[in-house]
Amino acid sequence: MRRADAARLLGVSVDAEPAAVRRAFRLWAAVTHPDQGGSPEAFDRLCAARALLLEPVPMDPAVAQESDTPTPRPRRPWSQVLRRPSWWSALVTSLLLVVALGAVPLSGQPWGIALVAVAATAVSVAVSKAVLARPDHGHVIVTRSVSWGSVVALQLLGAALLGLPLIEALPLIAVPFVAAIALVNPGAGLWRVNVR
Repeated sequence: MRRADAARLLGVSVDAEPAAVRRAFRLWAAVTHPDQGGSPEAFDRLCAARALLLEPVPMDPAVAQESDTPTPRPRRPWSQVLRRPSWWSALVTSLLLVVALGAVPLSGQPWGIALVAVAATAVSVAVSKAVLARPDHGHVIVTRSVSWGSVVALQLLGAALLGLPLIEALPLIAVPFVAAIALVNPGAGLWRVNVR
């Protein structure tokens, strides 16, 4: 059976989306299924048509060689990437968190703001190294963003309780974090110099 014949049998176009093919099959199966009074041969032809339209269209090898766009690997789910941190990495991360929160009273000085910013970024990097196993760039960026945001929220809360205007320095606090994310992100272009 050709793809055009299969599409005509199901009543869809040759390049129909898989969801449309499945929907058309369910409609026709309700009529042609042997339990509904249809013939087994018609139902078998319908199943063959569905299978043919759902299998990927083979690409012409000449076209595949001309295409220099790599096909991306599917992203691994979080359940395969997250791991339990070792006691050593948990200890280092906890100490960095204590430093990040302990630096809040010093944020009245310019060097204190730098310490707050670097410590918050260090915590986010330590968390991503501690809880991720063989991650891709997206996993690292999301983990660092969530952990950095949590630490900075705690720092801002501590500064508010102490009556310090740390929120005004938030753009400065974000600078080391943005640099840490840019070093991970291949789209930032920091690892390769563009000479054009």
